[in-house]
Amino acid sequence: FGSSHSRSPRTSANLPIMNFNTNSYKWFVFLCLPGVVAREGVAAECEASAAMDEAIFLQKQAPVALSAQGSGNMDLAEASMWAEEVKEAMLFSWKNYRQKAWGHDEIMPISGVAKDWAGMSLSMLDALSTLHLMGLHDEAHEVAEWLEAQQLPTKVRHGEQSFFELTIRGLGGLMGAWSLSGEPVFRDTARRLGDAMLPAFSTPSGMPANAVDVGTGKHPTPSNSSSVVLAEAGTLQLEFGALSAATGDSKYIAAADRSENFVLAASGDTGLVPTHLNPQGVFSGALSMGAEGDSYYEYLLKRWLQTGKKQDGLKDKWRQAMKEMQARLLRKTRGGLAFLTKLNGGSDAHMMEHLTCFAGGMLMLGSRSLPPQEVDPSWEPLAAELTETCYQMYRRSATGLAPDFVQFDMEAPAGQDMKIPAGSANMLRPEVVESLFYMHYYTGDPKYRRMAYDIFSAFQKHSKTAHGYARVDDVREIPVRLADEQPTWWFAETLKYLYLTFSPRETLDLERWVLNTEAHPMKIGS
Repeated sequence: FGSSHSRSPRTSANLPIMNFNTNSYKWFVFLCLPGVVAREGVAAECEASAAMDEAIFLQKQAPVALSAQGSGNMDLAEASMWAEEVKEAMLFSWKNYRQKAWGHDEIMPISGVAKDWAGMSLSMLDALSTLHLMGLHDEAHEVAEWLEAQQLPTKVRHGEQSFFELTIRGLGGLMGAWSLSGEPVFRDTARRLGDAMLPAFSTPSGMPANAVDVGTGKHPTPSNSSSVVLAEAGTLQLEFGALSAATGDSKYIAAADRSENFVLAASGDTGLVPTHLNPQGVFSGALSMGAEGDSYYEYLLKRWLQTGKKQDGLKDKWRQAMKEMQARLLRKTRGGLAFLTKLNGGSDAHMMEHLTCFAGGMLMLGSRSLPPQEVDPSWEPLAAELTETCYQMYRRSATGLAPDFVQFDMEAPAGQDMKIPAGSANMLRPEVVESLFYMHYYTGDPKYRRMAYDIFSAFQKHSKTAHGYARVDDVREIPVRLADEQPTWWFAETLKYLYLTFSPRETLDLERWVLNTEAHPMKIGS
């Protein structure tokens, strides 16, 4: 039982025989394996059971052998059942949105009341790529028909809304759906949205205004002294690049490139830069891999991948940033927890945000994507350590749900070195399960699936409501207090990363796809 796994196995040749016990389901999974059917004379039983057919398919298709060193008695049938549970959670959330809030930006999961803030049906757009990857094509097609009829964005006042969120959720969701399905309505809606957003780039620096009204094109006029958030200026190229590739119109990526190039020029020879940048090219603020900085670094790597590894300047800047991140932000408690701190001036916060937990997955992606001679051998072990710390953010709370940030006691012994502040909410965020996905995708170690299922089980136990899944106000308290909020990233990211972690590796081939910061797949080469 068990076998070594290769870096990028593609066939079932390396697969071990499944671990099984006397449970009849697992016993028949074994009997129905190719080469066993004829010997045992159970072909009729196997042919009659759709469940067995699915299990055989999974056994044939799974490209990463289970590690004998992994934790627990994981098998493919169990992972398949977990994937189905996540799919059911998606359907539950989606059906409630469909019945109670169709066409609106969000559903409030306790009251079932619709909520709008952008007027762009953002739950729909953010859910589309997850629906496609889960095989829920009827649900996705219903959205396509609705978008065809509505012709979003409508030519009425929407109010000035976050340019960043419209990019990653709205434009990203549409381009992900177009990339997966090829349905023209997604591309055409994205083109109209992109056109409505382009006026926000008309600034002296080329960095977009922080908000735009997609009905009117109006946006705030930045002053010469106003600063732009690093992540907002540097989280554009995947979405606008995909739009240019889909439409053949370079104006979209040209606008995104101008903003990115201004940031890169201002950074000079530095990789790790503060979180704010003014129109004169002067940085200010904290050094952080969390809020306001995170996806700038992510897109240095991912835009390089999206272009078919052609823009080496982005890759080189990412490598430099990772080197400086390790030198300046990496800390380790006496109890053994590695984390990425936040530096504000000369002050070390000894804390890590949930948002920062994407970094483990990013390091893993980089370590398996860059030319071998350019890979720092410390990246992969650090990815594993950071992912373990982020999992402990869930493991060490009373509810099994992580707070939005934790603090660390550098001198405390193991088990006492992580502190959860009072009033720490769980926002249904995806960053930890994102890193678990990348870790499992590249290593095949079943422990990452078990970690992900622990997290999903806590969502099921504490966050599920009558109409969806809600924010938990304080992860230290049982019974929990819930807030009537279900962010659209629940559809786009959290459920998608959980599903992909439990699914066969080729469900999303990272040789062909790169995920934007909202987990929408973009074709590599666009």
